Amino acid sequence: MKEGVMVQPRLTGLEFSWFTKCQMMASNYAQHWEMVLEPDLGSLVQAVASDARTSFTGPQSMRRVAERLTLAADAIAAASDEQAQDADVRREGARCTAALQYLASQLESTATGVEAWKHLSASASETDQVPSA
Repeated sequence: MKEGVMVQPRLTGLEFSWFTKCQMMASNYAQHWEMVLEPDLGSLVQAVASDARTSFTGPQSMRRVAERLTLAADAIAAASDEQAQDADVRREGARCTAALQYLASQLESTATGVEAWKHLSASASETDQVPSA
């Protein structure tokens, strides 16, 4: 193991599924220059948020995936800096990095909304279950 490299905990099955989908979308975005970040990748963030609402650890899982996406973006950026490449390859690397960073920031901020939704849902459920005297 390299010195100074922290080992990240393994992602759960659902987290790995989200991470893989995010990587695929970032790769598509990098290679298809007509794609636009917000509408094309925003739908994936909403799908992940929908899954997270049904998962017990949804918001925490979204944050873990966001952290892993940030690490992946950093690795791509570092690799791009170290290699002499043609302009198109550099552009694809930059677009992939931008997509991963966008997805990470959107998952992080959306996790807060999912957390609030889960809290409100739990409070409403507790209120509904209180027996009347």
